[in-house]
Amino acid sequence: MNKRFFAAALCLVFLTGCQPQGDVLSDVSSEIHSTASITSEVRADSGVTAVTDERTEPVEITLEVVSRDTSAASVEQQEHSDEASREVTSDGVSAEPASEAVTVTTTTAATVQTTTTVVTTAAPEPVNVVIPEVRVPLSPGKDIAENDKVSVDYSNAADGYISVCWKETGKRVKLRVMSGGSTYDHDVPQGGVTEYYPLSCGSGSYTVQVYEQTDGDRYAKVLEQEFTADIKSATIPFLYPNRYVKYGQDSAVVEKAAVLCAGKSGTIEKVAAVFQWITDNVTYDRELAATVKSGYIPDPDSVLKKKSGICYDYASLMASMLRSQDIPTRLVVGYAKENIYHAWNEIWTEQTGWITPELLLSKSGYNIADATFYAGSADKAKIAEYISDSSNYSALYYY
Repeated sequence: MNKRFFAAALCLVFLTGCQPQGDVLSDVSSEIHSTASITSEVRADSGVTAVTDERTEPVEITLEVVSRDTSAASVEQQEHSDEASREVTSDGVSAEPASEAVTVTTTTAATVQTTTTVVTTAAPEPVNVVIPEVRVPLSPGKDIAENDKVSVDYSNAADGYISVCWKETGKRVKLRVMSGGSTYDHDVPQGGVTEYYPLSCGSGSYTVQVYEQTDGDRYAKVLEQEFTADIKSATIPFLYPNRYVKYGQDSAVVEKAAVLCAGKSGTIEKVAAVFQWITDNVTYDRELAATVKSGYIPDPDSVLKKKSGICYDYASLMASMLRSQDIPTRLVVGYAKENIYHAWNEIWTEQTGWITPELLLSKSGYNIADATFYAGSADKAKIAEYISDSSNYSALYYY
């Protein structure tokens, strides 16, 4: 019986500088690859046995053996019969997926021997894909600060987010969120659109200010509100969609994540499936990186459709997919060595395990996953070593 082996392939505006530089990441900046790097060797049987024997007596084998006259007409007739009865691949195995009989004919000086065996291809086990009910941020209006231009709803501060609605159009609007010495500045959409922003600093006192553009880079404060947030958990702000990690119940990223995670058990297997798909299929968009403008916000569904984007897009796509699976995931903006302004993810786990054979989630808590660098590197082991070293990353903001 012939043995064959097959290799199975497995795993902001300001974010234009996220292409890696330097010796450690030089392979990333020179070329973007989207092929998987993890392979394993799988043994497979062809299921076809060919028998050749120069004796004129019947051959004792367990399969059906038929001896016939060896005249040229007889041999030719048999060959035509075989060709008409089935289509066989170049490997001698039928391309049809069902169970079938394969005939192999061997000619000697005295006999024609036909050996028939059955090739059975097992049908894959069906996988049940379940679209989860995703968390939906709300603005109930219970705790609200507002005027004729803007409303800030902090009713759901315990869930780690607020909403802002600017009622007018025409001028740029900024939201400033301050807590514990940290300051987050956000762009606010116009025209009555309600947008959601994370309370990334955890429980504590917050001051929220809204500014309206007056002239050029000058802004005037329109509203200020102080409140105390008693957030339910450290991870809950990173389980909801928001302005930077945007998806809903009907989003394509929610469905794609459900397909990728179907049949997977536990956080590690789900993270591995999402991380591997993104790094295998999404390529770096150099044109967008060169032309991106101030105020750029990722659109995860668009990135999924195009299968390309900058680091901000990679991080938003991954956070959307994993949050929809109820896995706490931060979109992080900061610096990677050497002085690369960049975006990546941090994923919360309560267990340890691999997300690829090279990239280890090494501790309980938030673990770094950099899909942009991993997807763009030809040397997966080398870039995984870089990513796994948290000293190579310096976070500024969490979204």
